[in-house]
Amino acid sequence: MSIAWSEQARRDLHAIRGFIARDSEHYARLQVDRLISRVERAAATPSGGHPVHEFIESGLREVHEGSYRIIYGVCADELQVVTIVHMRQRVTRRRLR
Repeated sequence: MSIAWSEQARRDLHAIRGFIARDSEHYARLQVDRLISRVERAAATPSGGHPVHEFIESGLREVHEGSYRIIYGVCADELQVVTIVHMRQRVTRRRLR
């Protein structure tokens, strides 16, 4: 299964890296690597994620890596990463576009 990253997900990954890098470039790289690895594992078993509880009707699913929620959809043979949010952040419809 191929993986497609939305512009929002790319911005999220960049922001996460930047935030952590203020304290440690090393740990910023590690966290980004972990998030990417988790997306790759989700692509291997896309039904393994659970529905996004705020938006059950959307058909989106999520997996967790550390303190982050990776929200994705599946279309044909492609896992589409929609957004990555910290557990403490609210997920809004705007982020899911």
